[in-house]
Amino acid sequence: MKAEYSLWIILGLAVSAWAESPADVELLSAQKAYQAALSGQSASQSRALQLQTQLQSAQLQLKNAQDNVTRLQSDFNQADVQRQQADAALQAAGARLDAAWQAVHSR
Repeated sequence: MKAEYSLWIILGLAVSAWAESPADVELLSAQKAYQAALSGQSASQSRALQLQTQLQSAQLQLKNAQDNVTRLQSDFNQADVQRQQADAALQAAGARLDAAWQAVHSR
């Protein structure tokens, strides 16, 4: 694409050297407008590709974060069940200890 752009610049310079008639001036003006449009297209394509890459990266980060949230929620749920079981076991052991204490001290 750079070679094409350079060719247009060289051609534009050559045309400007012999441009005398209104048609020649229009040709030179049209060439410059084409060069500007080509440059704009190249810049917009580059920007679109850059944004697409950033978007894909952000989507991957989001997916990884969502996977991490799902894993952490599952781990938390399992830990909460274990905590509830430990609480129940402690309560049962405490009740047993109280009963044994009462049996020994109420004689």
